[in-house]
Amino acid sequence: MRFQLVKNQIATCIAVHEKLLVVGTASGYVWTMDHLGHVDHQNVPIIRPHRCPVTCLSIDEPGNYVLSCANDGRVVASGIGTSGKHFKLNLNFMPRSIAICPSFSRPNAAQMFIVGERNLMLYERKSSFIETFPCRPIFRGAEKDGFITMCSWSEPFIAMTNDAGTSIYDRTEDKMITLVTPSHDVDRIRSSRIPPAHCWLSPTSLAIGWADTITIVVIAEGEKIDNKIQPKRGEVHYQWNVSMLLSGISFVSDPQTGEWKEIVALGLQPASDDATLDEISDQASTVSISSDSALIPAVQVSVLAPFKFDKYHLISEDRISLNIPKRAQPFQFNLIGLSSYEIHFIMGPRDLVIASPYCASESVKWRVENGMWEEAWQLAKQKASELDGTIWDQRSVGREMLKTYVDEGRPKLAVALLREVCGDSRAEWEWAVGLFENARLSTLLAEVLPTGNPQLEPECYQSVLQAALYNDMKLYKRLVQTWSPDLYRTGAMVTETLQRIQEIAQKGNTERTEEENSLYQVLAHLYVYERKFELALKIYMANKDQQIFSVIDKYQLFEYVKEDITGLMEINSDRALRLLLDNADSVPPSTVMAKIVRHPRLQMAYLTRLFKQNQGAEYADQAVRLYAEHDRKMLMPFLKKNENYQMKRALELCKQKKYLEEVIFLLSKGGSHREALDLVLQKPENLNKAIEYCKETDDSDLWDHLIDKVSTKPEHISKLLNLAGSSVDPLKVIEKIGESVQVPGLRDSLCSVLADYASRVRLHEGCRESTLADTRLLLSTFVHREKMAIPVRRRHKCTLCERRLLKDDPMPDLQTFGCGHVIHLDCYKQAVHKSLVQPNLCPTCSEKNQG
Repeated sequence: MRFQLVKNQIATCIAVHEKLLVVGTASGYVWTMDHLGHVDHQNVPIIRPHRCPVTCLSIDEPGNYVLSCANDGRVVASGIGTSGKHFKLNLNFMPRSIAICPSFSRPNAAQMFIVGERNLMLYERKSSFIETFPCRPIFRGAEKDGFITMCSWSEPFIAMTNDAGTSIYDRTEDKMITLVTPSHDVDRIRSSRIPPAHCWLSPTSLAIGWADTITIVVIAEGEKIDNKIQPKRGEVHYQWNVSMLLSGISFVSDPQTGEWKEIVALGLQPASDDATLDEISDQASTVSISSDSALIPAVQVSVLAPFKFDKYHLISEDRISLNIPKRAQPFQFNLIGLSSYEIHFIMGPRDLVIASPYCASESVKWRVENGMWEEAWQLAKQKASELDGTIWDQRSVGREMLKTYVDEGRPKLAVALLREVCGDSRAEWEWAVGLFENARLSTLLAEVLPTGNPQLEPECYQSVLQAALYNDMKLYKRLVQTWSPDLYRTGAMVTETLQRIQEIAQKGNTERTEEENSLYQVLAHLYVYERKFELALKIYMANKDQQIFSVIDKYQLFEYVKEDITGLMEINSDRALRLLLDNADSVPPSTVMAKIVRHPRLQMAYLTRLFKQNQGAEYADQAVRLYAEHDRKMLMPFLKKNENYQMKRALELCKQKKYLEEVIFLLSKGGSHREALDLVLQKPENLNKAIEYCKETDDSDLWDHLIDKVSTKPEHISKLLNLAGSSVDPLKVIEKIGESVQVPGLRDSLCSVLADYASRVRLHEGCRESTLADTRLLLSTFVHREKMAIPVRRRHKCTLCERRLLKDDPMPDLQTFGCGHVIHLDCYKQAVHKSLVQPNLCPTCSEKNQG
């Protein structure tokens, strides 16, 4: 919406409040109007507080006062809607900027405002009865710092900008807490012609627009270090360079969180592509009386969303048609907004424009026209209900975005967006398949194509499979094995696969290629689904593919392969054996052994599995021979565990093979201990094994035989005494030693034997003493218990007659037992006479023992 000021009135500054809009003019007037430009001349008349152009306006938070200043050195606070609250302050300097305290007109609040020139002065009147405003400087600037051309107030912070940069003052700490230096050349770009702009995004966030830079500063609370809270500090979160000279900034807030999400910037931009910002800035910074060569820039409004510290997303960009003078400069324009109302006011010398966000359709259209596809898509999703039925609805934007990415050679980006764009719409997915098929890029859909919810037409999946068949064999194999065959027509894919195999075979290669093997594996998988099991099993068998076992187990196809057991074992002997044992009813062991007779290792593996199931006892001798010839490690465990082999045959075989350990075991098992011991002693270093063998056998005759054998070798006598001293009588060993025989280490061995005997004697005595002590303790306990009196009380009853034991007259005789029970003597005698209880035994305890 646009409205023009009356004739001869040129707008110089603007301020906005939720209730009203205030405009200052070049003639010194201050216009107060509503947001649509209507002036209530009766209640809020136009006033003229200044004699020259108004340079700055500021409204307090309640909207009761507007503060104005001009080059006449006067600062005026005008009450809105009343004339009794005006006051004016004449200064001895020309104010460059002003800001009124947000709580200026609130009850019991001090009336304060700031005025910026070279210094920043704080004027404060603590009571309305005091006419004057005492002032104090909160910042003193040097000549090099220039003038303070912009200041703003967000309690308790005050921001001010001069040529040195933007400083933020904290009233609670009474000091400056941060300084943001300008990123442009302040000597070339004069702040009087291209002034800075402030916009508080929140109580602690400030946006600064100056020259061609937007800076967003956040005031952070001080951290606590060593129990001391550090001072507050300013942090620059974003700093963006834009392609225009800024005149004003505002923001758009998120309706859900209330926080700012986008920056709205107003500035001047060259009208032609050949012109540059430098030309506009040079024009604004120099004085020339010539107007023929003046540039007429364009007024532009841009909406920017944060992306990175130094980068932003351009959400929208519009050029505003205003009455622009030839030598237009940034200070002649301004932008101020009400984010809560989603409206912004653009001020020009002769115009005042109300800017509001585009309708959703126009916003999407602008993004599309500027190639901002993902931004257009996100907006189309957010405004789906509003865009429904328009040419830029969610479906149209999504399709155009995908088509553009494919046409521009960015198909992977399009694939990444497919799930988001197509969602659960079957029609959209099928359209996307057609798009990629026409671009000959169907294989890219393999990872994202839905196989359920929604499930597409079979032709969609076949399109991807056919593309993979001729372009990516590994992908084709994986898709066929992972996709359900219900998704596509398997008959058609079988035909396509066979045709492809023929094409490869016609190339004349004598050996199968990896590609052919993959195709045969795929073909077998398809045959299984079509229940053509014989064809599938033939392919698996020819390729020696272990997948054959899974297929056999799943579909119970053992009958198809039981005649080719050898082939199965060559693929995987373990799984083949397990398959044979699981189907033992179909193929007896004799048949299996006959079919693999020329494969002894397969026979051995089969028998091992058979024996684990306690079957195949008739093949024990054959197993001994197989183990002896092909796997000796399995022989000894089998000899020890199995009892079905003929020991004589096994012994002869082991002797032929010179398997000493196995021969010794078989001799021992057959009772030929001496012969076994002699074999052990064939090697001198086997004395330890011989002693262990005698210990296991525990035969005194065998020990005597060992002593006889060892006594002929003096070097072994001491070792025998040391190792077998506790199992053999040392005297027998000593008696076998000749008088003239020198036995190395005999004395030490005897000492060791005697020490062992002494230890055993002490252990025996200690055990005996411990046993006697326990016996004495138990006996004394028993005697003490037996000596204890047996109490008989009136409440006690006879267990036989259930009457009280004690009567007043006459006193009955009682029978007591060592267990503590007491009964009437007469009752006891009767019970014994009737053979109800045994004599001298307690009836109560007898019943418990019988129970």
